[in-house]
Amino acid sequence: MRSVAFVLVSSLQLPPDHAAASRARHFVCDTMRAWGCDDAIADAELLVSELVTNAVLHARSATRVTIERDGTVLRFSVYDASPTRPRLRDYGPEAVTGRGLLLVDRIARRWGVDPQDAGKCVWFEVESRAKVG
Repeated sequence: MRSVAFVLVSSLQLPPDHAAASRARHFVCDTMRAWGCDDAIADAELLVSELVTNAVLHARSATRVTIERDGTVLRFSVYDASPTRPRLRDYGPEAVTGRGLLLVDRIARRWGVDPQDAGKCVWFEVESRAKVG
């Protein structure tokens, strides 16, 4: 973890295995508790878990999760090695898959996809009522 001005940053590298989403949830919970952002943990854990699961299933690559806090805004970035951009889809109420990005779209303050030299970064933001400092 490092602090740059009032921005806090923490990052975790994950292998492309079945335990990646669970490790990511624990990382999010531990980091947000340390930063006093308990009020936003549930949403952040859910959304990071969805994005990490997508990276493991579709990109089949190692994943890096980065959390940045700037005041009350927390930005979560999930990096993977696939250049393929995820798309919002509506599979209908009977589908057993395909709701990850829909959840991100409905719950996050904002979200997006940024191309990287070796893959992409899918990110989202949530807000916390926690005081800075």
